[in-house]
Amino acid sequence: MGFFLLSLAPGLWLPSLPNVLKAQGIEWVLPYAFAVGPLAALFSPLIFGSMADYRFSAQKLVGTLSLVGAGFLGMAFVSLHMGWGPWMYLGFQSANALIAAPMWALLSTVTLANVTGAQKKFPLFRVWGSVGWIMAGVMVSWLDWDSSPRAGMAAAGVRVLFGLVCFLMPETRPQGKLEQGKPNWRKYFGLDALILFRDPAMRVFLLTSVFFAIPLAAFYMYAPIQLKELGDGHPTASMTLGQITEIGAMLMLGGLLAKGRLRWVLVAALSLGVARYGLFAFSGWTGGLGWMWLGIALHGPCYTFYYVTGQMLVDRRVDPGMRSQAQALLGTMVGGVGGLLGSLLCGWYYSTTIDLVGGWVFFWGGLTAAVLGCAVYFINGYGPASGAGPGPDAQ
Repeated sequence: MGFFLLSLAPGLWLPSLPNVLKAQGIEWVLPYAFAVGPLAALFSPLIFGSMADYRFSAQKLVGTLSLVGAGFLGMAFVSLHMGWGPWMYLGFQSANALIAAPMWALLSTVTLANVTGAQKKFPLFRVWGSVGWIMAGVMVSWLDWDSSPRAGMAAAGVRVLFGLVCFLMPETRPQGKLEQGKPNWRKYFGLDALILFRDPAMRVFLLTSVFFAIPLAAFYMYAPIQLKELGDGHPTASMTLGQITEIGAMLMLGGLLAKGRLRWVLVAALSLGVARYGLFAFSGWTGGLGWMWLGIALHGPCYTFYYVTGQMLVDRRVDPGMRSQAQALLGTMVGGVGGLLGSLLCGWYYSTTIDLVGGWVFFWGGLTAAVLGCAVYFINGYGPASGAGPGPDAQ
């Protein structure tokens, strides 16, 4: 239920946001609208992750954050509906992003802390997030909200429901210990998790995650616009193809991790990322919607095999007393550093290529090359040569 509701809310507004802003005549805001979340994720997840490790029960913390953030999310889309201008929208959305950024990491912490055999069972819980996202996309297109602020207002209501459900989850008490005496600011700001960078394999994984997140930012920013230009009447529903295949990938993941080396699951994810953007470029060249849909379908296994696998990798690499901070660090690297750079750089790259002849080909072709570079860096850097060793954590 938790992952379902947490995914349902952004699934209602995020894929439709590019067309909502375009319908409002403020498409230029798009890179900044997508950048406010990553900007908040630079520090917010680590701070709240520290709170869950040292001071507050994780499930109560995420519930409180959801209830408070729902107000800001609702006002962001009310401001668009009322015509208050782009800066009011960005202000409310920034406040929501600051509060929402830690919620995925915190919910993952609650799940991993209360599930036995997490490597096999966590994907089965996480798959409900994919179901929620699919339902949201279908609902938005069925209600003809693909370009309407009403999608965001509905998402705020879902966030209220999710916040209430969190208080019914299993008690997940802090497991870290604060030293007596002077305040330890490293612990308060979640900086203890930076110890992960001392592990060569984890360092390569975290840096690859940042590099991969940069071109990934373009997926929800510009794929819906291309779909609509190619004649897709329900782009928000079409974007759920990635979540449909994500369900299959989630169900496969436990078996893959039990039988194969984790390194190759991550390599497979990066390879699918190359293929996905290559298909988008080919769709721009041929004008065929089918290639675009096929590329979107590859998003599911690409995301699952990389980021869900990464969450489990991080969880088993750290002491339980630092579990929330470690998940928050991954969220900060991906959603904060990578997401911020990706929103701004992809926005700039889009503006410089889209007006060229074959603009979509140049746009997605360049991003395909960027993902290929991520794959080459990861393959060369991660594994026994990086110091991961022969044990299960090196897989």
